[in-house]
Amino acid sequence: MKKIESGSLAVMLDEETLGLRIEKDGVVWNTDPKKTPELIFAEGTYRFLDAEEISHEVYSFGVGCGIRSRYAGFAGTPYAFETIIWIEAVDETFWMEWIPLCEEGLHPVKVLWPTAMEFTNGRDDWYTLLTEGQGLLIPNTWKTELGKLSFDGRFETSGGYMPWFGQVKERCGYTAICTTSWNVGYQAEHPAGGPYTSVGAWLEPSLGTMNYRRVFRYTFLNDCDYNDLCKTYRQYVREQGHLRTLKEKAVQNPSIHDLVGTCFVHTGIKTVVQPESGFFDPQNPEKNNRVVPFSVREQQIREIHDLGVEKVYLHLDGWAEPGYDNQHPDYTPACQAAGGWEDMKSLVDTMHDFGYKFGIHDQYRDYYHAAPSYDENYACRLPDRTIPGACDDEKRLLYVPRKLLLLAVITGDSLKLRGGQRLGRSVSGILPLCAVRLYAAPGRDTEKRNPGAAL
Repeated sequence: MKKIESGSLAVMLDEETLGLRIEKDGVVWNTDPKKTPELIFAEGTYRFLDAEEISHEVYSFGVGCGIRSRYAGFAGTPYAFETIIWIEAVDETFWMEWIPLCEEGLHPVKVLWPTAMEFTNGRDDWYTLLTEGQGLLIPNTWKTELGKLSFDGRFETSGGYMPWFGQVKERCGYTAICTTSWNVGYQAEHPAGGPYTSVGAWLEPSLGTMNYRRVFRYTFLNDCDYNDLCKTYRQYVREQGHLRTLKEKAVQNPSIHDLVGTCFVHTGIKTVVQPESGFFDPQNPEKNNRVVPFSVREQQIREIHDLGVEKVYLHLDGWAEPGYDNQHPDYTPACQAAGGWEDMKSLVDTMHDFGYKFGIHDQYRDYYHAAPSYDENYACRLPDRTIPGACDDEKRLLYVPRKLLLLAVITGDSLKLRGGQRLGRSVSGILPLCAVRLYAAPGRDTEKRNPGAAL
């Protein structure tokens, strides 16, 4: 057993299992013994413990103390890497680093490390925070299975908008922040009813090799809740010089002030799901292709206004001829079958007449093979020089229908309408939201919602 200690934090590494025991002010966190650190190569899967040479050493340096572990020799190759786990003396931050040393002989696909904490207890005050979508707060007792994460939990996507996750047990918790989030994500598991939730990290290669150091930053807290974990990440971003508050953004764009207390309506006009998409439903073809006229959306906005809603922001998907979501970057003109530019402008004018805000879904990153201007000479390529596009992940970017939702996005209370009437109640989550479902036709909602979401 190797041990390092600084202040109130102690970390022990079991050399036989590579399990960690972390103690903070008497509170113990153990890594899950069922989640062994692994390397997944194109040639096969190996545990860290399968290395032909393994060494561990405790060392200290100017800012803290740590354990350096070296693993070399897999499947008869010289492939080697090291891990460094260490405690920063000033603030007792716990760091976990994976560092490639020699990448000869094998082709990495994923590294499963750091592994999940042991988190099994059927209590409501044991819960997990994930940054999927609007944010998930999943009690260990949640009755619904977590299911598949968007983009497999990849950080900097809708599967993990912010590069961190965390857990709280009886008001003691931790925040795990990935400071090198470009080729990293998390895997999470929660069965229906619990009594556990598991969350650990995965690392992937960049252009065929692991290439660079991957770093996680753990902060352990006592007497905390999910707000404290979120504030830990916020403080980290502030320290890096990347934090921009709404007040700071409003200096450049004063219209941000108009969004405070505004309801968010997210809906669309045209949906086209390609037959090769994983979302294509051959048994229910009406779910694949659908057009809702701009005039219908305009009438719905009028009805929302008649309900007394004073502030609305409309986010409109699928407004153009190719439909949601196809043929970028060649997306115009406005959908002809829905009324074209004329009816789209009428919708915009109605929004502005009511003092509402209007915005369209557009994007400037995806490059669709079906776009008229597509040229493979401008496309990104994989390490083998092939062009992405045939994989399931891209096919899943051809989107499914969405509900029309009315959300109060910047309020912790019920949504107040004119005359003092209130619509809905707030839902406590990572973000305070108030949700009301409008015009959701039976059978149209094909999305699988994750548990604990703020909707």
